[in-house]
Order: sequence, then C-alpha cells, then structure tokens
Amino acid sequence: MKKNFCSLSHLQLAFGFTLLVSGVAIGQMRTITGTVSENNQPVKGVSVFQEGSEEVAVTNAAGVYRVQVSGEKPVIIYRHPDYPERKITLGSRINVNISLGKEKEIEEVVLNAGYYKVKDKERTGSIAKVSSKDIENQPVINVLSAAQGRMSGVSITQNSGVPGGGFDIQIRGKNSIRREGNEPLYIIDGVPILSETPSLYSAAILPYATINPLNSINPNDIESFEVLKDADATAIYGSRGANGVIIVTTKKGRKGRTDFKINTSYSLSTVANRLKLLNTDEYIKIRKEAFQNDGISTIPAAAYDFNGVWDQTRNTDWQKELIGNTADASVVQLSLSGGSENTSYLISYGHNEQTTVFPADFRYKTNNLTGNFSYRTPDKKLEVNLSNTFSFQSNNVLNDDLTKEKFNS
Repeated sequence: MKKNFCSLSHLQLAFGFTLLVSGVAIGQMRTITGTVSENNQPVKGVSVFQEGSEEVAVTNAAGVYRVQVSGEKPVIIYRHPDYPERKITLGSRINVNISLGKEKEIEEVVLNAGYYKVKDKERTGSIAKVSSKDIENQPVINVLSAAQGRMSGVSITQNSGVPGGGFDIQIRGKNSIRREGNEPLYIIDGVPILSETPSLYSAAILPYATINPLNSINPNDIESFEVLKDADATAIYGSRGANGVIIVTTKKGRKGRTDFKINTSYSLSTVANRLKLLNTDEYIKIRKEAFQNDGISTIPAAAYDFNGVWDQTRNTDWQKELIGNTADASVVQLSLSGGSENTSYLISYGHNEQTTVFPADFRYKTNNLTGNFSYRTPDKKLEVNLSNTFSFQSNNVLNDDLTKEKFNS
C-alpha cells in the first residue's frame, strides 16, 4: 500500500511540472491586433510580421491585421511595395494602429532634349536614352555597340566585325536616296560634330568609307546617350536634325569628393561559325565527275588543279589560314575627378587595343584623353565650362574582307 502511494505522488509531481512549462510557453506568446492606414484611409495588402519570424499576416480591406508574436521585446515590421517599411517595438502593447506615411518617391528620369532638359513624364517628343549604367555593363569599344537593340525606331548596324569597323545608323528609316541624307546630327557636350570623317578604308570595313565620330570617345567617359527621333524633339535644330539627333553627354566631376578609378578588361574571341568545305579528295572527285558529264577526255592545260601541275595530296584549310587566329581585346581606363561647391573637374585617359582573327599582326589601337572643368560664381550668375577630347587612332587592319573574296570566287 505504501508503494502505491509513492507512485501516485511521483505522477502528481510530473503532471504539475508539465502544467508549469506549458504556462510559461503560453505566457510568452501574444496576439497583436490593429489597423494600418494612410490619411485616415485603410491600407490593404500590408505584410505584418515579427522580425525573425516566418509567420506573416496581411491586412484586409479594412486595414485590420492580427498576428502572433513572442519574446519580451518583439519588433513588428510593416511592409508594402508602395510605402516605406516601418518597424515598431511593441513593449507590452497588444494593440497597435499605425500610419505608413508618404508613398515611395519614384526616381525621376531627366532627358536631354537639346538646349533644355525635361522630365520623362513631361516630354512630348520621342526621346530614347541609354545611361552610363547600361554602357558600363558591356565591355565595348564603341558606345553604339551598347545602344544596339535598346531603342525602338533606331537601326544601328555594324558593317563588319573587323576591329575599328564603323556603324550605319538610321533613325526611323531612310529619308533620302543620298547616303549623306540619312546621317543624324551628333551633339557632343553641346557642340555639333561632323557626322562622318573620310577614311582610306573601303566600304567593306567602314560604311561609305567614313569614320563615325563616336569611335573617338571612350564609352566609359559617357554619362548618357540620347536619341531625338521625331520632329517635335528635333525642332530646335531645324533642318540639321531632319534625320534625328544623337546627344552624347560626358561625365563630370562631383563636388565634395575626389575619385580615382581604374577600369580594365581583357577578352578573347574566335570565329564562332565556319562553313563546311570540301577536302582535296572530295574536290578532285567532283572535278572528275564534271569532266565526265561534259564528255571531256582531254584535260585542259589551264586546269592546274586537275592536270597534275598542283599537288593533289595537299589539303589546306583556308578558313583556318584566313580567319583561324584568336583575337584579343584589352581596355584600360584611368580617371580622376572631384570638385567643391563652385568647381568641378575630371581627367580621363583610356587605351583600347584589339587584334584580328586574320593572319599577321593586324591591330587597332585607340588612345583617348578627356578633360573637363566647370566653375560657377558664388552668386550663380556666371558659369564657365571647358571640355576637351583628344583621340588618337591607329588602324593597320585589312581594308577589305578577304573571306568574302576567297569564298565567293
């Protein structure tokens, strides 16, 4: 009888301990309720959750939420895509009503419309823009390569894959049967630039045997690249802007800080797709069948490839000989910029070098030196801007496409 009494006492102690633990756990959990509003109007779809917890509650149409929290000093987070995030330390409260505040401000996109600037939402003309962030993400030698396919109504075609090759630009189609009548107007830092510079290279490498002015500008020096496409946007340039206007703005120094930047990249490239050609045995076989089909029994004296004058056991892969090299490209740029309350400056040097897949040491080099200085008087009545760009281009690549001549013959 005594043994049974002791067992009952142990059972009662264990049951009491279980109730104590459960009571402590329940005491740590709390249910928080409240409403979320803005300008006295309920906000629907606000995610409400405790920091570090996976349990999320969402406000209903009346802005009401109900969420469970635990801990001594829980922190509740209120999150909505259209409002800034809010964090509230509860303390001992179980009911929390909050107002989310002002909506998130959408970043304004400012476009350069020529002699003035306009916000994207307020513009009336057709203007397309490529920013420096888009350009920096692509290791290209010419900014036009970064702008390809990014603008509707703007056709940018590279005439050749040869280093230093030019680009043919058409804004909203052809406007003239003359090639000069389709060239857009270039404005670089507010200064009109000739659309084309004559070159000794043939049209197979450079469109119309001319050099595009953007070949002389390092893409890393460009802050924005904008194209004015319609009559409204180009009206201020008159007839010169009839084929569209390309506005290039280079980077400037920022006040209050001095920056020194180094950008470098190195890449290798080969011909991706090659033609499937006959070897020597297959070629000789076709030649034999051709003579037999024509009923020719005496081989002509001029048929050197078939009458034994040329070695019929030799097999030369002309694609490997003409375009079989591995081309490399290296880019190095150094820039120093800074400024104060009334002045700013920037000095930049860029060196680009490219080889070709052709035989021999064909190479394209560019060296660009850019500098600009800006000063504004303290009363903001006078502003002086100086900008200079020096470009040195050395191109000894082939002035024609050998593969076109060889494979078409």
